Amino acid sequence: MASSVTKALAAGAALFGGLLAGVTLNRALVQLPAWQGIGVVAWADFTRAENTGIGTIFYPALGLAALLLTIGTAVAFRFDRDKRGACSLPIYASTGLAITWALVTRVLLVPAMFALKTAGGNAMELQQIFLSVARGSAVNDVLHVVTFTLSLWALAALCSGSKDS
Repeated sequence: MASSVTKALAAGAALFGGLLAGVTLNRALVQLPAWQGIGVVAWADFTRAENTGIGTIFYPALGLAALLLTIGTAVAFRFDRDKRGACSLPIYASTGLAITWALVTRVLLVPAMFALKTAGGNAMELQQIFLSVARGSAVNDVLHVVTFTLSLWALAALCSGSKDS
């Protein structure tokens, strides 16, 4: 049976991973299609405003919490004396995917957001930035949802109390 620390970290990873997956699914399924219809200049204005207010704290904090709790779950699970193999796959796979989406965010999305700050109202440049953000977000959206699914699987396996957890 897994320790209470491992279970608590897994619960936190599932909670914050679920919030992150929800935010990204909302962006993918609702916001980006709407912005395509409204136009890139309006998207750029909104995104700049979103990333200067509470968004400068909320989005990084949410992502960092999900990442650190997912990694923390894997570390705690690794040091559990009574661990079993059935939880290994979802715990370590979710950790690998969390690290991957963190890298995608840092390598693809953060530079696009910095480019957006200096692009002004140039519609052609904004269109390129929008497409870059849409592509990077699509990759991240899939990674966030799969990571969340694996985190739920890991939490269920850890809390099941079976011999294989």
